[in-house]
Amino acid sequence: MVTGLGDLAGRTYGPSRFGVTRAQAAAYVAACGDDPERWHSHAPPSFAGAVLFKVATSFLDDPNVASHARLLIHGEQTFIWRRPWRIGADLAITARVDRLRERAGTAFVTFGAEVVDSAGRTVLSSRSLFLMSPESPPGGTASERSEPAAEARRANSVPRAEPLPAVGESLTPLAKSASRVDLVRYAAASEDFNPVHWDHLRGVESGVGGVICHGLLMAAWATQPAAASSPGPHPLARARFRFRRPLYPDQAALVTTMVKDRDERRTVLSSKVSSEAGDHVSASIEMQAADRSG
Repeated sequence: MVTGLGDLAGRTYGPSRFGVTRAQAAAYVAACGDDPERWHSHAPPSFAGAVLFKVATSFLDDPNVASHARLLIHGEQTFIWRRPWRIGADLAITARVDRLRERAGTAFVTFGAEVVDSAGRTVLSSRSLFLMSPESPPGGTASERSEPAAEARRANSVPRAEPLPAVGESLTPLAKSASRVDLVRYAAASEDFNPVHWDHLRGVESGVGGVICHGLLMAAWATQPAAASSPGPHPLARARFRFRRPLYPDQAALVTTMVKDRDERRTVLSSKVSSEAGDHVSASIEMQAADRSG
C-alpha cells in the first residue's frame, strides 16, 4: 500500500450532476482555439476534458490524496465517446479509483469515470493515469525557466474541414501555442485549476521549470484535425493520449495527424503535438463508423 493513501483503491466520487451550458461550451471552444462556427448546438468531443474535472476535483481534494497531489503528472488519458455533448443536456459523472500502485516513491493511480444522461444512457467512459508524489517530482527536475510576457504566444490556427486522405497520408498540420493568459482562460473553461498551469513557483517546485500547458488542452488540439474531417456532432469514437513532455507558454507547437488504418468499420488516426523539443502528446484516435446525431 502506498504510504499515506490508505484504502484509496476502490473509493468512489460523485455522482456530480451538471448541465452542458452554451456559455461553458463556447468558452471551452474559444480556450482551445477550436472552430466556433462548427460547435454551436453541441460541444466538441474534447469537452470531455472539462467534464472530467466535474469529479476529478473531488478526488484531488480528498484529504487522503491532497498531500500526494501537490506534485502530480497526468501520464495517460483514454476517452470513449458513446453520445455527443448536446447543449442543454442534463448529465451526471461518477468516478472511482480502479487501481493504486507504487514505484520508487511515486504513486500510480488509475482513475475511471462514467458520464450518463438523464435517461441513464452512457455518454462517456474515461480512464486516467495520474503519477503523484508527496516530495520529489515524479518526472525528475527541469531547470527554472524565465516567464514570457502574459499574452505572448506563437501562431494558433483553427481547424478546418477537409476530406480524409488515404492510409499513410496526413491531414493539414495545425499550428498551436498558448500564452499564460490563454492557460488561465482554459483553466476557467475546464475547471482545471492545478497551480502548475498558472503559478510559476509551483511549476518550479513540481520539477517542470515553471508554468506549463494543461495536458488536456494539448489533447484537445490533437483531436481537432480528426473531428474537423467528419461532419456532425459525434465525429470520434475513442482516443488514447500519452503525455510525453511539458509544453511551455509561448512555445510553438504543431499538430500532425496521419491516417493509420481504415476499413468499412473504422478509421484510426495517429496524432502528435510536437515542437522543436520533441513530442509533447501522442494520440491514437478512432473515428465513428457513421456519425450519430444524438
